[in-house]
Amino acid sequence: MNLDYFFKPRGIAIIGASNDPMKLGYEVFKNLKKYRDGRVYPVNVKDEVVQGVKAYKNVKDIPDEVDLAIIVVPKRFVKQAIIDCGEKGVKGAVIITAGFGETGEEGKKEERELVEIAHKYGMRLIGPNCVGVMNTHNDMNATFIMDAKKGSIAFVSQSGALGAGIVYKTVKEGIGFSKFVSVGNMADLDFAELMEYLAETGEDKAIALYIEGLKDGRKFIEVAKKVTKKKPVIALKAGKSESGARAASSHTGSLAGSWKIYEAAFKQSGVLIAETIDDMLSMARAFTQPLPKGKRVAIMTNAGGPGVLTADQIDKRGLKLADLEEKTIEELRSFLPPMAAVKNPVDMIASARGEDYYRTAKLLLQDPNVDMLIAICVVPTFAGMTPTEHAEGVIRAVKEVNNGKPVLGLFMAGYVSEKAKELLEENGIPSYERPEDVAAGAYALVQQAKNAGVLEEE
Repeated sequence: MNLDYFFKPRGIAIIGASNDPMKLGYEVFKNLKKYRDGRVYPVNVKDEVVQGVKAYKNVKDIPDEVDLAIIVVPKRFVKQAIIDCGEKGVKGAVIITAGFGETGEEGKKEERELVEIAHKYGMRLIGPNCVGVMNTHNDMNATFIMDAKKGSIAFVSQSGALGAGIVYKTVKEGIGFSKFVSVGNMADLDFAELMEYLAETGEDKAIALYIEGLKDGRKFIEVAKKVTKKKPVIALKAGKSESGARAASSHTGSLAGSWKIYEAAFKQSGVLIAETIDDMLSMARAFTQPLPKGKRVAIMTNAGGPGVLTADQIDKRGLKLADLEEKTIEELRSFLPPMAAVKNPVDMIASARGEDYYRTAKLLLQDPNVDMLIAICVVPTFAGMTPTEHAEGVIRAVKEVNNGKPVLGLFMAGYVSEKAKELLEENGIPSYERPEDVAAGAYALVQQAKNAGVLEEE
């Protein structure tokens, strides 16, 4: 399925673009003025110029081709806007306007009518009752929220406000999204069709979903089974409890259903289940790394406590610590201090420098009993150590060995470790702050390796 017209449109019309900073149409058009891959056209029935750009009374008045329309007008004008878009030959429309299926039966009826009109013209819809869509790889922000950081996670959210909150959270934490899609009521396009599209793109390495309810569970399972063989899909399902399910149903008008049914469906189709927002993001972030051939993990650290806590979390997730070869242990002994622990986890102690990280990481990656490496560092502020030397050592080892084994970082020193974490991320190595998060990333890699049929060792 090709939905490029939603994410790489040649022309975008903002129906309801505004000069009034108090209106959503103002923020959407302001965001879209940065778009690089096509032209952006404000549509406003009153103003001839919107935010310094020539405006049009109707989308049909735009002289050029328009692939995508963003509709931010009051509800009573949405139907006519869809008709106008259809007559113009617009391929896709995002309806930000609310007040449809989430309000009850009458709203659902109006929603169905919008879809019928759109399909009559061969047009597809996202929404209504949504925040919009974003593609960070061409600076297309067709929403009324702030820009996400550029990255490789495609995030599809059924809740606009929660989706926005997660975007803000990831910007603060330096986590990048490739695309953000707020699907709202899913009157037309749904999770399944978006997954189908995202499975074939190059910039989207992982697909994260916030789900309240599905309208066609069978279709979701059929598509997910195919998609998860190609790319990881991580789902955070809301409405697991009876009261949560009722709240989800009233929020977007979707049927929440029994959590046990969803859980079985996710497992059957290879979808990874996240328990929390942090869990979902931790899993999705891991996929800048290659998939492991097994689930044997080596841990290296300059502090015993984080190594032990990470070992606990690895065990809890069903992974196992690798038994290092005797040759590896002997070589570690040759340069690490006598008080260092040279069995897995390898505790190099607090005096470890960047060179120790380099040599240790290189040995562990070369050990045939190791499928994956977790490099832990409580970044020191003594003995003249620089904030980035330990990260530099790990990066150097990964580049030299280059054998396709995944490496995850756990740099635990708050603001002191920020530069090291940024350096790791720039080199494609996700860096976490908590043992449970790095373990979630490692677990996700192993589970996806099973889905993709590359896991050799159980």
